Amino acid sequence: MSSIPPALPGSLNVTVIKRGPWGKADILHIAHQAGEAILKDYSAKTAPVRWFGRRQLRRERRALARLQGLRGVPADLGEVAPCGLLMESMHGEPITRWRRRPPEQIATLVERLGALVDGIHARGVAHLDLRKRDNILVAADGWPSVIDFNASVCFDPGSIGARFFFPLLRRVDHSALLKWKSFLLPGGLSPAESRRHRRMRLLRRFWIFN
Repeated sequence: MSSIPPALPGSLNVTVIKRGPWGKADILHIAHQAGEAILKDYSAKTAPVRWFGRRQLRRERRALARLQGLRGVPADLGEVAPCGLLMESMHGEPITRWRRRPPEQIATLVERLGALVDGIHARGVAHLDLRKRDNILVAADGWPSVIDFNASVCFDPGSIGARFFFPLLRRVDHSALLKWKSFLLPGGLSPAESRRHRRMRLLRRFWIFN
């Protein structure tokens, strides 16, 4: 049985969005008096998975703490014992469903998503799993949200990691942006973007986040 947040106001209406497989968290939607939330929860898993899950949730909280206030990133609403993370519920549909929209709407979406990722990078965070369609949601008004930061990496300004590794990991995120631009706007990549896209597709064979 997944843990239920003890301190939310009013009665709770809990809906299971997805039961994660043995090594993944359960994802629950929680409606309460003050609004909605998403609970990422490992409490129903085996002891080794709970241990791993707590480490993953700490990584995600570290990224969310840096990104608080950035439009399109869920707010961290706190830990839930014994191993859960409560987050703001972001509304929208997977980015793939926007392929049938008018080209001008898609172009605006691509621009907004690029600005959001640049904002994430400006705070020293690389997401690293933007190729997964479920990690980019698009609201009805065309504003994107980025979720699921459990694979993310944070860098402190001026650190060795920020100097030598962060540029490489930013390219991983930018490669995902090129993927979505190519998917949503076939033929819309510039010659330089097409070259980068082909190069990263080759390099991606050696990358764990596909």
